[in-house]
Amino acid sequence: MTDNYVTALPADDLFVDHTYQRDLDMSRAKKMAKDWDRRLVGIVDVSDRGESTPGRRYAVIDGQHRWAAAALTDNTPLLVCNVHTDLSVAEEAALFDRLNRERRRITTWDHWNARKASGDRTVRSIEAAVDKLGLTIDPAPRLGHIRCTATLEKLHQLGGVSLIDKTLRTIVEVWGRDLAGFDAPIVHGIGLVYHYLADPIDDSRLYESLLEVVPRQLKSQALALRDMTTGSQPKLVAIACMTLYNKRPGRKILVSTRTFGATSSNAHSVTERVAVTA
Repeated sequence: MTDNYVTALPADDLFVDHTYQRDLDMSRAKKMAKDWDRRLVGIVDVSDRGESTPGRRYAVIDGQHRWAAAALTDNTPLLVCNVHTDLSVAEEAALFDRLNRERRRITTWDHWNARKASGDRTVRSIEAAVDKLGLTIDPAPRLGHIRCTATLEKLHQLGGVSLIDKTLRTIVEVWGRDLAGFDAPIVHGIGLVYHYLADPIDDSRLYESLLEVVPRQLKSQALALRDMTTGSQPKLVAIACMTLYNKRPGRKILVSTRTFGATSSNAHSVTERVAVTA
């Protein structure tokens, strides 16, 4: 059972665990140090790691920039800390995530990394599926990096890891590791096709259809559909995929935006169909 108490601690006794903490904004810390006012510091949340961390034993959970600013002042002050005891690193990460969501807006990546460090099953399963394909979930704009974590979670909710695997595998086979192929509307749109048209779709025919365009062209074709129908960008991408699909030899599958959402009765609905059989 965890417990906590409030005490004053030297800044030198504190440290930051970057397995779940966000990167330090040094310019922000320097500004706070320059304008240091102990009345505005408040209470820093820390975890007592015990004797397992020689030298510095208290991991900062909430208050990293206040701690860094304190360390930059001429006469390093004591910090009033709410000390949590008997927390695992995963529990610290979960507490960091909860405190930051309650107290201030954090970025999508802060939230994702904290959930990952806390052992969130959905995040871990998505990360494993992506890693299996030789890809990486990372915000840096580089080949093989996937940044649309919210989209991956939506696909996971729709069809689990298997839908994510099939969607990303198709993108890699068609366009390689090009960052443009992992744009959120494209990933989501292709995922919608596989989820809602799993039975009638011919995978080989879909591959061949997508090979006719690059990701940018597919997005442009999707946006052009707004002149004919309404719907979210992923749904329009799904329709654009099926437009290309229906141009190739074989049975045509008529779709509409309703095909790719909860309001769809089935893939053969005759209402509000878009002319994709050209």
